[in-house]
Amino acid sequence: MEQEKSQINIAVLMTCFNRKQQTIECIRSLLNNGTEYHYSFVITDAASTDGTSDAIRAMNEDTIILNGTSNLFWNGGMVHTLDYALKNCEHYDYVMLVNDDVTFYPNMMQPLLTRLQQTDADVIVGATRDHQGKTSYGGVKMLSRHFARFALQDPTEEVLECDTFNCNCILMGRDTFIKAGNLDPAYVHSMGDYDYGMSIHKLGLRIISSSDYVGVCDDNDNANTWRDCTLTRRERLKKKEGPKGLPRKDWYHFVRKNYGFFPAIYHSATPYIRILLKK
Repeated sequence: MEQEKSQINIAVLMTCFNRKQQTIECIRSLLNNGTEYHYSFVITDAASTDGTSDAIRAMNEDTIILNGTSNLFWNGGMVHTLDYALKNCEHYDYVMLVNDDVTFYPNMMQPLLTRLQQTDADVIVGATRDHQGKTSYGGVKMLSRHFARFALQDPTEEVLECDTFNCNCILMGRDTFIKAGNLDPAYVHSMGDYDYGMSIHKLGLRIISSSDYVGVCDDNDNANTWRDCTLTRRERLKKKEGPKGLPRKDWYHFVRKNYGFFPAIYHSATPYIRILLKK
């Protein structure tokens, strides 16, 4: 697909695995978001077996599919994607980190870019809501300098400063992307986005939230996870230590890196106490 000279080139960075329909819907919702934008996709496919890669290629010619393995999970896949993008970003105007379970609203890109430019912020977080209208992902405030406690922010016309974010929709200029660098490869699945946002904040870069919702994305349910109190202690422990739970190595690393040694010891113990007490 040949790019028109007047178009703004936005690199969309993603990872995917075996949820072809969701991935296609996400990409289609972006491609339908205004002819003034040219979307270049860089996507790590973690060895999908449902034809996801072929379906993506058929949708947009300006797409790089990176082959990954099934054990990459979200953070590992995004590290792979960002590594490529950081080495090949000379033609990007903006970089967008996206989770492929977001369905974007039409015409959401223009107000997102305008807010980023007019506020002179470095990063803007696109807030999403679930199908019931409740905020599901977006900008996040740290509630303590000593403990890992956070509050998800609702979008508002008031410019909200964020300490970190969920990576479901993140937009930044190319120069900011280069300064921010890659996600920490120490994480397997989760926590990488919070850590990335906190690292960006520590660099002195300004993170703000969108003024409105940019799309729909349902939050993950606690049912059948380590937080599910209806499961046995053994089941909860097994799920906690799984890659999509709260693995002790990843969790300790996150708290130790961002809060220090003693908070890391405290937070490492509390999940086990919750499981023991069935809370």
